[in-house]
Formats: sequence, structure tokens, C-alpha cells
Amino acid sequence: MKNAIQTIIQEQIPKGCIFDAHTIIEYLIQNQSDIYLLSYKNDWTTEFYHSIISKEIAHFEDTILERVGQSWSLNIHKNFSTNVCWTKL
Repeated sequence: MKNAIQTIIQEQIPKGCIFDAHTIIEYLIQNQSDIYLLSYKNDWTTEFYHSIISKEIAHFEDTILERVGQSWSLNIHKNFSTNVCWTKL
């Protein structure tokens, strides 16, 4: 999962663009669904799994990402929630 997230950030997100975890999760579901599904554990809720993905994104802070605040964005359940925003360095 970590390599997939790094590849998405480095190869798909334009430098200087702001995004949040919902963007990465949606990209994984649409374009790398096998990786998304293989990393899921049966006893996890969707919310917990997505928090794991968010923490993986945070590992890239100060290397290829910078934290820039919060967003109020749509998740995969079509509900809005707060989320950390990142900009690609």
C-alpha cells in the first residue's frame, strides 16, 4: 500500500496541488482496486481502514508532501467529513 500511495503522489498529482486522503482513496479504488482490496483486513471497518491509509499518506510529510490545513470533502459513502490537506512538494 505504501508504494502504491507514493506512486500516486509522485506520478499522478501535479506539483503544488492540494489534495486530501479522500482523493488518494478514490484513486486507489478506481485505478488500483486490487491493491486497495488486498490491504484490507476482514475485521476492519471502512472508517478504520481509511484512517490507516491516511496515516500512510502522512509518512511522506516533509519529503514529498507538506501539510496545509484541513478540507471538508466527500468520502466514498457520499458523506462529508474533515480531512487533512496536503500539497505535493
